[in-house]
Amino acid sequence: PDDKEHVYGYSSFDFIGGKRGGPVATYFQSAKVRPNFTFRQYSYVQNLVRNGSQILGVQTNDTSLGPNGVIPLNPNGRVVLSAGSFGTPRVLFRSGIGPTDMITLAQNDATAGPRLPPQSQWINLPVGYNVSDNPSINLVFTHPSIDAYENWAQVWSNPRPADASQYLANFSGVLAASSPRLNFWRALSGTDGKTRWVQGTVRPGAASVTTAYPYNASQIFTITLYLSTGITSRGRVGVDAAMTARPLVNPWFSDPVDKVVLIQAINDLILNVKNIPGLSLITPDNTTTVTDYVNDYDPASLCSNHWVGSASIGSVVDENAKVLNTDNLFIVDASIIPQLPMGNPHGMLMSMAEQAVAKIMALAGGP
Repeated sequence: PDDKEHVYGYSSFDFIGGKRGGPVATYFQSAKVRPNFTFRQYSYVQNLVRNGSQILGVQTNDTSLGPNGVIPLNPNGRVVLSAGSFGTPRVLFRSGIGPTDMITLAQNDATAGPRLPPQSQWINLPVGYNVSDNPSINLVFTHPSIDAYENWAQVWSNPRPADASQYLANFSGVLAASSPRLNFWRALSGTDGKTRWVQGTVRPGAASVTTAYPYNASQIFTITLYLSTGITSRGRVGVDAAMTARPLVNPWFSDPVDKVVLIQAINDLILNVKNIPGLSLITPDNTTTVTDYVNDYDPASLCSNHWVGSASIGSVVDENAKVLNTDNLFIVDASIIPQLPMGNPHGMLMSMAEQAVAKIMALAGGP
């Protein structure tokens, strides 16, 4: 049961009562009724106020929260950053924590520069490095048994009446779930002797179709192949001169062996399904090869938005999620995950957050 090799199953998503679940539907609901919890929208955390290793407060753009927008900490207060794999590094850079080149960009910014601690207090950590994301490639097929469901274009504005009625009656049916219907996994060995896992996700419809073949748009479906656990490519995220967080080095296929393995997975899939009666591969079609299709794939479309690793455990935070060389600064988000999980990271991130919170609460001190 723990071996993701030649296995498949229904796609698993977090739904509660026919609606998408997750932290907002669970943790937030219990947290917001606590008397010591305040939720503020449209408040932008700009940087941390610190003296050496001690965080003294949080600088925001909301002057109603404190003097000049600074939220001061209690004597034993802690700060937990959860701004994600892009947002958390940006806050750290603007707080004098990270590589020198990123902090220098903050130093040269008219707003961020004056709020930096003195250079003698900069904390040099590899924030923004070790970033990974699943490279993903879409294959589009047709089969007469498939209902492409109008490619999901009308589910909000003009859903099918029977499905809308079923959903409104008891929050069930096709509208009570997400579009993926099947997942499968393969384990493949690379020329470097390392094993990489490939996840396939199958869903009706297609984001785009590029083909010279005639096809029935009502019968299209997509198989997306993702490279996941075992991936060796890494990238880097940072900020530009405008303090906008962005990728500095894309994380997809920086190790060419990753690309070779994903191409192998695609070829294996096509070989295994080519004899299914009525099944036609239309993207890519016979005007290109699989290798050229992958080589020419738009880098923006490779992105799965599963970014992890920009403040990894072991290099930026310790086993308690505390930022190294600080006394009371913690990170609990995808940035501390050092590598990609086997499937979608959603469940793993919620599990990580629960464990991190338990470790933080168990530490001495605190409010």
